[in-house]
Amino acid sequence: MDFSFLTPEHCQPWAELLATSFERTPLEMQLLLDWLQAGYRLIAFGAWDGSQLVAQYSCRLTPLHIPHRPEAAKVGMSINMAVHPDYRGRGLIKQLAPPVYEQVAALGGLAGVGFSNAQGVKVDQRSKSYGYQVVGKLDSTLIWIRHGLQSTPISLSENWPQVPFSPQAESQTHIHFDHTPQTLYHRFACHPFRQYQFGVWQEGDCVRGIVVYRLVRKNGVSGAALFAVYGDDLPQLLSGWARALCASGIRFIHVVTSQHSTLRPILPSIGPAVTLPYTRSPHYLTAKALKDTPAMLFDYPQWDCIGGDIL
Repeated sequence: MDFSFLTPEHCQPWAELLATSFERTPLEMQLLLDWLQAGYRLIAFGAWDGSQLVAQYSCRLTPLHIPHRPEAAKVGMSINMAVHPDYRGRGLIKQLAPPVYEQVAALGGLAGVGFSNAQGVKVDQRSKSYGYQVVGKLDSTLIWIRHGLQSTPISLSENWPQVPFSPQAESQTHIHFDHTPQTLYHRFACHPFRQYQFGVWQEGDCVRGIVVYRLVRKNGVSGAALFAVYGDDLPQLLSGWARALCASGIRFIHVVTSQHSTLRPILPSIGPAVTLPYTRSPHYLTAKALKDTPAMLFDYPQWDCIGGDIL
């Protein structure tokens, strides 16, 4: 078995491994790798059996707002770890992860951060050498849209707005992932196979707010899965978006957030909000300590996350 860092030159065997691991086509995974490498600093380490890539571990270097720091910190977000089915159970991830985090630290990263499902959390808890800890479980909330909401008009579109927009009003008192107009455009408008929709609050020649969502259907009822909200007046933005959804026949909104997200207190203003006690696909915020990792990264109430942060 040979080990090496992965580069764009390895995209074909890399895409084949991801396709096998995640039941996608090699073309989809090729497009995903192209998209990741175009928008992020991607750090990946792989295990080879001859010319076949049989396992890989990767992080994207991600800016993170930490309160009371003048500049955004850097963390490595764990994404798309994969082991070919024929090579599982050999502890390959334990061998692949350390070189990745050494590189993350060398580039100024303070920690590893990730979002795990229930199966991933079991791996984290069993493997002390892997080093990830569960920070907290994300809440799944259902909101039934209230009729007669009064708010500014919001347009619904399948296209990212072409006029200037700058994200504002993110909490300065909580930890959250930092974004720019360019990174938001790349994240939600350029993804190779996930199709998002947008609620746009435009005034004159500028955009005051954007809501990112996808249409869903549960038990025959039309709804919207909310992924991200950016604007200078979030209550007005959400109310206008919910009103526009209701006018188009959408009856509910589903959103995943951290328990202390600044979005949560606003949700009841657009309709009755219920935190679901059970979900078939729970997600957990996890973190891994590196050199000089602030202790507050492991304090769940400090975090402000929403579903769109899960890449």
